[in-house]
Amino acid sequence: MADHLSQDLLTDIFSRLGVKQLCQLKCLSKEWLHTISGIHFKMQHRDQSKKRPTLSLISSSRSDTLFRSQLLHLSSINSSNYELVHEHGSIAEIEPGYNVCSSGLDLLSFYRTGYVGKIWICNPITKKTLALPILSHFAGRACLGYVSSTNEYKIVVSYERTVEDPDDWEFYAGFEKILYFNILTLKLEEESSVIGPWRDLKLSCTQYSGTCRQPIHINGFIYWLAFAKDNTFSSDHVRILEINLANEETKTICCPYGYSFRFSHLAEINGHLCLVQNEVDCHMLNIWMLKDHESGAWCLEYSIDVHESAYNFTIIGYLPRNSESTGDILVRSLKGDLYCYETDTKELKELQSLNKVEYKWCALFYDSFFPIGMPGQ
Repeated sequence: MADHLSQDLLTDIFSRLGVKQLCQLKCLSKEWLHTISGIHFKMQHRDQSKKRPTLSLISSSRSDTLFRSQLLHLSSINSSNYELVHEHGSIAEIEPGYNVCSSGLDLLSFYRTGYVGKIWICNPITKKTLALPILSHFAGRACLGYVSSTNEYKIVVSYERTVEDPDDWEFYAGFEKILYFNILTLKLEEESSVIGPWRDLKLSCTQYSGTCRQPIHINGFIYWLAFAKDNTFSSDHVRILEINLANEETKTICCPYGYSFRFSHLAEINGHLCLVQNEVDCHMLNIWMLKDHESGAWCLEYSIDVHESAYNFTIIGYLPRNSESTGDILVRSLKGDLYCYETDTKELKELQSLNKVEYKWCALFYDSFFPIGMPGQ
């Protein structure tokens, strides 16, 4: 019993450490190596890491003179004092022209749209990347999510096609277009990755003509802001599409009454779906939080005075502090300046030390040991 208890305590202590420290500990003891390398420990460590996400700044540089590929560099931020920590350096080498998709997970994804759509998955800690199967005519947006019950990742992409003939894009360019989705399942085994095929995602809710803004992932669900076939921007014609990644069912969530679609986006704050309304005239970011999925009840949870044109600001995510009830809402301006809004003091503070750093994207993610790649890589 004592040995069993000591092993449980050891696992609990190790699960609270970072990947860098654990890699060093693996070299000190065969018992520790066995414990840290097991699938059970990896899942427990990931569950603990979810409680302490990290803000990271991502920059890029070309890896050759012809600019045929680019190196991605990641700089982590100390969440307690927002000081820059250069831990990971160059994390991946991919083709130029990609967008970063942050899902608040232990993985980052990069996608490029066009006649040939390419998506890469990256674990910034292990510095491993994985190319997903190529998509034809991918001209929408992508979002990566995670299903804890099956330990699977699923990535969903949106695209538009005509009702008459989805294969003849040029001929039917003037016809009505409808929003469609593809979905792919990625399962990380102990030593490899199992990639499923792209599949059509059947919508069970009213179809729309397109989507705007970046979709977000929250606790196994992916949310999209979509607008109706007439492309109007009033609250009557804008809905939030919810995709349950576990059963791949969809539903429609109504926006708050009187909501204006322009200069607005979705965000996640402390595990809740939020709709951020950019009040341009009064320089306010109004954050509506969905309190009840069943009734569709929204509450105006926060109003942040940004002291200038509000449509230039985007909510990055939420960093908890010592308790789940308090934390910082991270805000980014259009020109790249970073701010934190303290939920307890209701103060907006500029992160001046970070605003001296040149970066292209910013993202929230947490550490994990899970490998990416195929056997032998």
